[in-house]
Amino acid sequence: MTEHNNQFTPEDVDAQIEHFAGSSREQSHLLSNAHSPDERLVADLQLMYRQGAPRAIADEDEQSLQHAWERIAMIAAAKQARRPGRQARPNARNAVMNRADKQPKNVTNLFERRTWQQRIGLIAAACVIVLVVGSMVLLFNAARIKNTNSASGPQLGVTATATPTIASGKPSTTNLPIKLSKNVGKVVYTWNGRANGQMDGFYDLAWSKNSKRIASASLNVVLWDATTGKNSVVLDSNQGSQFSGSILAVKWSPDGRYVASTFGGQILIWDPATKTILHKLTYPGVPVASTATGSGKYLNSYAPLSGGVMIYDFAWSPDGKEIVAANPFHNGTSANESMVTWDVATQQIKTKFIGHTDAVNKIAWSPDGKYIASSAYDSTVRVWDAKYGQEVYKLSGPYAALAWSPTDAKRLLIGFANGTLESIDATNGANPLKYSEQVGLGISSVAWSPDGKMVAAAGKGVKLFDAQKDALLYTYGGNADFIRCMAWSPDGKYIATGDNMGEGGSNTNDVKVWIAR
Repeated sequence: MTEHNNQFTPEDVDAQIEHFAGSSREQSHLLSNAHSPDERLVADLQLMYRQGAPRAIADEDEQSLQHAWERIAMIAAAKQARRPGRQARPNARNAVMNRADKQPKNVTNLFERRTWQQRIGLIAAACVIVLVVGSMVLLFNAARIKNTNSASGPQLGVTATATPTIASGKPSTTNLPIKLSKNVGKVVYTWNGRANGQMDGFYDLAWSKNSKRIASASLNVVLWDATTGKNSVVLDSNQGSQFSGSILAVKWSPDGRYVASTFGGQILIWDPATKTILHKLTYPGVPVASTATGSGKYLNSYAPLSGGVMIYDFAWSPDGKEIVAANPFHNGTSANESMVTWDVATQQIKTKFIGHTDAVNKIAWSPDGKYIASSAYDSTVRVWDAKYGQEVYKLSGPYAALAWSPTDAKRLLIGFANGTLESIDATNGANPLKYSEQVGLGISSVAWSPDGKMVAAAGKGVKLFDAQKDALLYTYGGNADFIRCMAWSPDGKYIATGDNMGEGGSNTNDVKVWIAR
């Protein structure tokens, strides 16, 4: 390549482009009357664009290319003005033409050869600019179309799929039929209460959080290995007293570290590792010493007619910081308050719940901590605001067992004493799912599978149902006696059932652990 000709600079070409970028009539004039190389260059560029230069969307493309040319011209003019010893000329094209006419022929030929090289370069550059601008326009247009379609909903040709819902109106985790294995109902082992220090029937069962241990409540509390039935540990609520009393409820703390159980008008919180009592939560007004009745053997007998006081049920809050317990004063009189909650750390009363007119026998705390459900002998089920103690909803019905769904914090399972089973929206009673299959008179306990797909109801045997629809899945009849308590393991694999000695005729007291899926 030869040295750039001083008589024809890139700045001059830019000036020519700016000067000649006019109407189509002027472009046609250039094409027919172009004599000098610079005129032909400008004419070719204009003609190239008009007759087939690549383009995307014409309006955007033309404007973008025009702006690019104008910007190049402005930069070139600014550089020209800064050159020492040179002055801006009113008509750059005429000056260039005059200088070109004075050049020797060999210099003119050199100029023409260089002009063709520059022409090819400029054409290539213009094509690149057009392609880049066109691609950007296409991308912006595609993005605009996508956003429009997203905002406007499903497009033509696209079928919207309806989300299956459970009775509460929330999305269902599955709508497929539940398939149980052939081993459902197979007993893994039977745990004998008499052989392990529990001489009376069972009132409650509870699994530890990791599904490795079971706690049972009778006249005392016993813990054992859930998978083998061995290594029993007795928690002696009597602590050497000559009196004893029925333990009607036992619960593991949500973190699995502690065990709580009832004892008369108190809640005892145990450290199972050391078999020691860490806290005693005493219901307001309960006397420190109790007057025994009858033979004097029982402290605060299970039977209300004995004159003693007894907490029937309680529940941990999901975070383990509070406990709610039923009012233990239930000698057929109206209660001043139905329940109270304690702060476990300070052992102070936080909230009182007033509404039931008879003893509360079942309590359940919702998994999100917002609600507490209670059932009482006044034939009502009530749902409360856990923080403020206000009643949210009331449902009439005979003695009922309660359980909250683990996957829907508003869904409550209710098993009535007349054998009917249903689940409802606990805040308003809406969307009830009533099961046509009767469990049998005296439903004692209900439970959800940990995945929320099945429910169980216990009484004379245990029946498993689909939690999403009215469908009986399995009936377990492995206990000859009436089943007083039932608990589903947190890992979902097993169900433990305990009978109440004397209710059914076999006069035995044992716990059976069987396969639930």
